[in-house]
Amino acid sequence: MSIMKHKLTYLLALVFFAFVVTGCGGGAAVQRVAQPGLDPSQHVPQDPELRITTEEVMALFQEVYGDEPLIEEVLQENDRFLIVDSRPAMRYNEGHVPGAIHMPPAAVADNIDKLPAHKKIIFYCGGLHCPLSPAAAENAIEAGFEGEVRVWYEGDPYWVFHGNYLISETPYIKDRVDNIDSLNTVLVDSRPATRFKEAHIPHSIMIPWAQFEQKKGLLPNDKETELIFWCGGHHCTLSHNSAKAALEMGYYDVKVYSAGDPDWSANDYPMWGNDPSGVVDTGPAVQATVSPEEFTKAVEEGSVYVLDVRNDREVSRGAIPGSIHVEDSEFMSNTAAAIAKLPANPTKPLYIHCAAGARASGAYQAIMDSDYENPHGIKFLNNTIQINRAGEFRIN
Repeated sequence: MSIMKHKLTYLLALVFFAFVVTGCGGGAAVQRVAQPGLDPSQHVPQDPELRITTEEVMALFQEVYGDEPLIEEVLQENDRFLIVDSRPAMRYNEGHVPGAIHMPPAAVADNIDKLPAHKKIIFYCGGLHCPLSPAAAENAIEAGFEGEVRVWYEGDPYWVFHGNYLISETPYIKDRVDNIDSLNTVLVDSRPATRFKEAHIPHSIMIPWAQFEQKKGLLPNDKETELIFWCGGHHCTLSHNSAKAALEMGYYDVKVYSAGDPDWSANDYPMWGNDPSGVVDTGPAVQATVSPEEFTKAVEEGSVYVLDVRNDREVSRGAIPGSIHVEDSEFMSNTAAAIAKLPANPTKPLYIHCAAGARASGAYQAIMDSDYENPHGIKFLNNTIQINRAGEFRIN
């Protein structure tokens, strides 16, 4: 996609609406009005019984997710609604609402079993002029779906305009990387510096989330630049945190590549690193990593201290029994206080984990740069780990 075409996509969103502020009683109300010159006849007809507004969708997100980064575990906890993207696959891959599944109108009848009847099903597409989401909703109803169906006519242009980021998929990221020289696009690696130096997606710049405030000046001055943040996969919060911070800075074309480098590598796409050729092997390059087998065996035997550096909400959903919890951000903001929570006279190795490896790597580096010593060794798990409320875990 050319720079001009990319900008036009969002200019069209702006053409659809403007805001006027009117006072009423003790406060101000924001009201959307049509942009002068826009022909309302280009809008698809709206069924008031099916319509759901952007404000209502955002309210649902706030009620269900709060301010949590929209990683896979958080999205899976949503038992109230399901977002369905009715656009072509190419547009879905470019950027979709977090948690949305892809189901064009023609595929609805054959996939009706994928729409849980106990959830509110919200179909959306490319804005007020797009007929795909109303068609998909109609097909669901005609196919006998008995749950609640809504059409989000405003769709993703309004989602972006209201200050939210989109999720991009691997095919789109590959296209951006291959054509980066002709695009107004910047890829940002939100992982710790050590991970960036080992290997990263080509053309990415390094702005670790833990150092975002110090390094945000590396972002371009042009607020129309497409920013794509990525980190260690669907379980990694760093890119989501960075995207929210970029939106607060005034950037509006902000995306998160939530699949991150695990999916990039799974497709055998090249990574860049410190090798003179510029391309590196994507396998484990750091001796400090612990294998899934070694980690599991040590935990089962109780022969290791386990340091969990995930956030409080992640830990509340399940933690390895007996593990030490120190959030990774504390190692960056107050290293001494974080180190003080580690065993003072360790009698066994220390293994660090997060959800996908990136935060564990950062905590490991912070510990190694400190005066803390563990004669039995310190390693971190560079894999995805899922832990249930019983403390049972599975490493991918």
